Amino acid sequence: MSKLIILGGAGFLGANCARYFKEAGHTVYVLDNLVRRGSELNLPEFKRLGVEFFHGDVRNKEDFVPLPKKIDFVLDCSAQPSAVDGYNNPTFDLTNNTYGLVNALEFARDRDAGLIFCSTNRVYSADRVNAFSVHEQDTRWAWDASKITPPRGFDPVYGYSQDFDIDGGAHSVYGLSKVCADLICQEWTRAFGVPTVVNRFGVLAGPGQFGKCAQGWVAWWVIAALFDLPLQYIGWKGKQVRDVLYADDVCRLFELEMKHIETVQGQVFNAGGGHENTLSLLEATAIVNELTGKNLSPALAPEPRTADFQIWISDFRKASQALGWKPQINPRAGYQSIIDWVRREESALRSLYL
Repeated sequence: MSKLIILGGAGFLGANCARYFKEAGHTVYVLDNLVRRGSELNLPEFKRLGVEFFHGDVRNKEDFVPLPKKIDFVLDCSAQPSAVDGYNNPTFDLTNNTYGLVNALEFARDRDAGLIFCSTNRVYSADRVNAFSVHEQDTRWAWDASKITPPRGFDPVYGYSQDFDIDGGAHSVYGLSKVCADLICQEWTRAFGVPTVVNRFGVLAGPGQFGKCAQGWVAWWVIAALFDLPLQYIGWKGKQVRDVLYADDVCRLFELEMKHIETVQGQVFNAGGGHENTLSLLEATAIVNELTGKNLSPALAPEPRTADFQIWISDFRKASQALGWKPQINPRAGYQSIIDWVRREESALRSLYL
């Protein structure tokens, strides 16, 4: 069993990882600044599970000093995760998502530990992602393969792999901060021998996600439905497509990466639900309506957000070949788990949203 420190461990993904690895028998520590509303709700469960919590901020090197001296792996789940908010405060994105990662890497180097990094599909420029011909279907947009000559890193069936070009100027500020951090991880492995793995995630979802309009839309769809809050499709008639990856599948990927760190260190993986686990916003609405008995009818804002993607599908075949990993949770099952969580935690969640 390993000793793990999870940065951003009281957030959605970090808290799911803390539970998963503690229940698997690992020693788990969590560092979080609790800046995201709702993250404090995870603290009682950490205490129950025996997960030691440290209140600190990855931007402050001093906050790493009290952490345990013996650590095997750092799971860096810390981030300002919204592709929207960064335009209002770009310095926060860069200090938190980029320089905070440097502090994490130096901590891992000092402890002779490996580091698993949560990067994002936003390292790819929207100008390049949206450059391929599409055609409109009843509930979604789809690539028109007959009109596409695929470049390196793109397949009209499997989507975008880690070999797709990251150049361009339409990443969002959030994406830019992650591009920098992503490359810094790779450099720290080469320059200083820190064993790192970079995971470029698309849409992540699951129970415990305090979704909102600006970020975490899969959970937000459920929260808005059950609390009668307004929803809105932003651009592309609500037919934009995403592949969705659920938290337990992320934990299984991290587990394999730690187990095989000697063979995958320095590697980059695009990781998502893949082409079998895609849905559009329209299709998500239909699933939520069916599972909750609601009749959602989101408003439509015709213009897409800056640097947004019309279609994103993660080609995770490299991770599958290297680690034997593939997602196990489909969108319908994932949505049911989120619905069950919202209903179970309704009182606490109402205090956040109403």
